[in-house]
Amino acid sequence: MVPAEVLDSMVMVLAAALEMRDDETGEHAKRVTQIGIELAQVVAPELAADRELRYGFLLHDIGKIGIPDRVLLKPGALTPGEVSLMETHPILGAQLAVASPFLSGVARDVIAFHHERWDGTGYPWGLSGEEIPLAARIFAVADSFDAMTTDRPYREAVGAEAAVAEIQLQARRQFDPDIVDAFVPIGRRVATPDLLRYSEQVSLR
Repeated sequence: MVPAEVLDSMVMVLAAALEMRDDETGEHAKRVTQIGIELAQVVAPELAADRELRYGFLLHDIGKIGIPDRVLLKPGALTPGEVSLMETHPILGAQLAVASPFLSGVARDVIAFHHERWDGTGYPWGLSGEEIPLAARIFAVADSFDAMTTDRPYREAVGAEAAVAEIQLQARRQFDPDIVDAFVPIGRRVATPDLLRYSEQVSLR
């Protein structure tokens, strides 16, 4: 059996490799891991205790390794064909995860299904409701909150309250309503500067 410390190191190396390929991915992965674990501790404490959950959160976009630079790093809007190609990254990530014994369980659930939506309009498989693994449903809320409260090249960040309100609006559409209810108090007391400070302190332990 591979020691946990070795697995932790391997995951952090993979996360760093993703950060080198796509500047947005690294810090985002750290922040969303912190938020997601806190949410999981409320929704499903036994799941939050699973080391693989952290691995999946940190490596949720590992499939982007297989997306060509001309698409992944394109500064302008993607064409419909490029969007379709980008939307294959959960499939590519799942293929990588299933080949690894330390990513083939809960971590794979996050990697493969984090773009599915509660109402079934997500991608790449179009799962709905509780067909979507719990780990991926938890991650989807944390991921969206971080995306909205972080500056991007194409838009400025919104405040935590506005992001929470949008997540509430998307309950039963994009998100599991029970997870949204659990997230609201977390989101309301989290501010972006705090996330940036503790993004450097994310622990796999």
